[in-house]
Amino acid sequence: MSMTREQAVEALRRRGKRDATLDARDYLDLEADRLDCFTGDAAGLHFDFSKHPIGHETLGGLTDLAESCGMSASIAAMMAGDKVNITEDRAAQHAALRGGGTDLQKREQARLERERAYAFAERVRAGEITSSAGARFRHVLHIGIGGSDLGPRLVHQALARGNDPLDVRFLSSVDPEAFEAATRDIDPATTLVFVVSKSFATPETTHNFAAARDWLEAGVGGDASTNLVAATANRAAAIRAGIAEDRLFEMWDWVGGRYSLWSAVSLSVMMAIGTDRFDALLAGAREMDEHFQTADLRRNMPVMSALVVFWYSMIRDSKSWAVVPYAMRLRLFVGWLQQLSMESLGKSVALDGRKLTAPSGPAVWGGEGPDGQHAFFQLLHQGNGGVPVDIIAFAQSTDGAPQNALLANAVAQAEALLCGRDSESVRRELATKGLSTAIADRLIPHKVMPGGRGSTFILGRRLDATTLGALLAFYEHQTYALSVLMGLNAFDQFGVELGKKLAAAIETEIAGGEQGEHDASTNVLLKQISRVQQDKGD
Repeated sequence: MSMTREQAVEALRRRGKRDATLDARDYLDLEADRLDCFTGDAAGLHFDFSKHPIGHETLGGLTDLAESCGMSASIAAMMAGDKVNITEDRAAQHAALRGGGTDLQKREQARLERERAYAFAERVRAGEITSSAGARFRHVLHIGIGGSDLGPRLVHQALARGNDPLDVRFLSSVDPEAFEAATRDIDPATTLVFVVSKSFATPETTHNFAAARDWLEAGVGGDASTNLVAATANRAAAIRAGIAEDRLFEMWDWVGGRYSLWSAVSLSVMMAIGTDRFDALLAGAREMDEHFQTADLRRNMPVMSALVVFWYSMIRDSKSWAVVPYAMRLRLFVGWLQQLSMESLGKSVALDGRKLTAPSGPAVWGGEGPDGQHAFFQLLHQGNGGVPVDIIAFAQSTDGAPQNALLANAVAQAEALLCGRDSESVRRELATKGLSTAIADRLIPHKVMPGGRGSTFILGRRLDATTLGALLAFYEHQTYALSVLMGLNAFDQFGVELGKKLAAAIETEIAGGEQGEHDASTNVLLKQISRVQQDKGD
């Protein structure tokens, strides 16, 4: 007999209370087939969920929950191009951008625009498209923010090599020093400015584009229109801004910004790394799409990951989730994932408009593994409560060589989080140092590590374009699966709008020395800003 969502959640809560004293060490002893059931492979990546304090019975309950939420039907609906973004009456067809999904019309539309972008990118790389000064392009200034920046920036950092023919600089912030840093040591005459904005009205992007256009025109001594290119859904606004129509690439309302890196939004990346490697990125993502669309829920890696995160959030009341890639080239990965996850799942209202009575998405944080070990791993090992962790590692370096020291650290941290260190182990260690019993007794509580702290281990062969595509698509699908479990819309982001609206009015007030209508605290702050700005110092 099938269960409702509410019944499935309540059953999980009862089981969570019953099994509260058990952790993965117990389950590894009790469940003979645990490693078979809690590990799996997809799109060239290996996933190990066995270190989480979730037993077979709980996994069955989580799967019941997924079925009661209509997980399989929801996956099929998104892949078919149904309007799963109900608040904006839109589809979410980012899979179509890489040739995935079942909507053949959207896949063809995406393919044709991708071929346009590829042709442009290769002509720039070959020196066939030149600047207003007739010079070969050596640099690209990519201007965008949010999904128009984080995804392409991450992919470029992960895949760019020292011998790429174009140097790409990214500009998102309106901090004047950001513009200065992005344009430092580059020549406007050999720089292609690429503007990415779906609306072509994003305040930060329009501000930076205006500055970049002035910089170009000053540098080339006049018209710099051939140094401009854009990706947007608002072609009319881009043309009014001086960008030639044949230099415009399409963005569509059926793809959200944070899911758009697979399109011409990443034109700058295509120009830097070449279209063959970008194609490999898409191929890896497409393979993960196929897995997500066809695998049984118990063997579906994005769904499994979503079930684990949901369990921590719902049953363990965990408010955060750490992600730790052991790869220098993925040092921007957590920033990309923060937008993907928290902009998608940071909601308090269900699909039907009712207030959520259960937790929604956790806060995502973390950083590159070796540095993280000397920054926040202290909290992971000994802090109260425990935080679930995703550890991402690769068996080989990008050139195929072993990277044993890096890999050993990743594996060791997962083992240490699970196994911990008890008081007797600490006592034996201190005894070898010749410490007195009194000193040892005082130190032991501080050195004990409780263990039983869950981690997911994601292992790839090496960080190449195909593997990166699969990894990014995995987290996209995990995010959607979580939204289904939580009963919310993963594809709107109304929470980002109010602050932007207020900022426009406040900027005018600050510039004009005016006082608008604000709460008492904000009024005092604005007066303080005015006093500080008027104070010229010594």
